[in-house]
Amino acid sequence: MKELKIHNWTLEVDVKKTYEQYKNEKWDLCDCTYCLNFFQAMKTTSSKLTDLFNSFGIIPSKCVHLSEFGPTESGLHLYMGCYHIIGRIKEGKPVDTSSWDDYNVAEVDNFSFAFSKDLIFVPDSMPSPVLQMDFSVEVPWVIEEPYGT
Repeated sequence: MKELKIHNWTLEVDVKKTYEQYKNEKWDLCDCTYCLNFFQAMKTTSSKLTDLFNSFGIIPSKCVHLSEFGPTESGLHLYMGCYHIIGRIKEGKPVDTSSWDDYNVAEVDNFSFAFSKDLIFVPDSMPSPVLQMDFSVEVPWVIEEPYGT
């Protein structure tokens, strides 16, 4: 396990095992246009955001729980979801999305995230301990299919 200090948390993460799960596991990914847009948009993240995902072993274009909330005033599309990581919180408190605030949410570029106390949609093959990263992010519409189809 690798120790990571992120925002108000100290985490123990098995980066290699997490990456192997994302790389080799058959994920049951949604194929609606909203999700396909997210998966495609997350293939071209900023270097800071790519570094964050790499520090956990996450492949950002693979997300098993995702919701799209439409375009925002900025013209970007709001998504919320979660990623799963093999690891645990060593120091700091987990939160849920209803209690997000400046103290317990971290942000890299426009990607806001926290580590949840609730585990949902964890792939069956993911070994314990499992840590859930809940997130919200705004991304552009990048696929050819029009929004809303």
